[in-house]
Amino acid sequence: MAALLFPLPSLECSRILRISLIVAVLAHSTYVIYKSLKGSVQTAPKKTPNSSQVLFFPDKNLVCKQFLFEGECNRRRCQFAHEETSLSKLISVLLKATESLDVCVFTINCRELADAVVKLHNDGVVVRVLTDDEQMGTSGSQIEKFRREGILVRHDLSSFFMHHKFAVIDRKQLVNGSFNWTRQAVTGNRENVVITSDQRVVNDFSEEFERLWEEYDPSQRS
Repeated sequence: MAALLFPLPSLECSRILRISLIVAVLAHSTYVIYKSLKGSVQTAPKKTPNSSQVLFFPDKNLVCKQFLFEGECNRRRCQFAHEETSLSKLISVLLKATESLDVCVFTINCRELADAVVKLHNDGVVVRVLTDDEQMGTSGSQIEKFRREGILVRHDLSSFFMHHKFAVIDRKQLVNGSFNWTRQAVTGNRENVVITSDQRVVNDFSEEFERLWEEYDPSQRS
């Protein structure tokens, strides 16, 4: 009772006040740190899976067509590759098209790529091909094969090259790079292909394809 009736000595009061002040400062600092950490966790951007890949050429060997399209090869001494290659990866991506495939490539003479395009066409995918007029008649060109199969093909009519090398899959995925669709590019040249699902980039290339498709419309030429 005496402690309640009489005031504490001044030194004791000062010590209690200092301790209380320190506790208050520590509590406030802890709260500020907590809020800061919580806010940084809440506002941190969500990580998204990488939607791009890069393929490099040349391949050591040309991939076996039976292995590529049927998953196995029954030939006893097949000299072609029976493993995943850059070409097989590229064709696998193309064959995932379910609605449309827009191909805009300077020159096309690789039969494996041409067979993949024809397969998509026969499976009901809308395929359109843009190419350079001077390359259509070169040795091994697959353009006439496309036309025989009923695939829509248009070309430029200029002394300048239609030098693009890209394809748009379902307007959702882009294949683009230095790579022409030729056997030499597959097994000889140093080439690259970037495959991306970045929709802004895909849209830009899709718009360019549509612009060129209209520009190369033969009915509009004088």
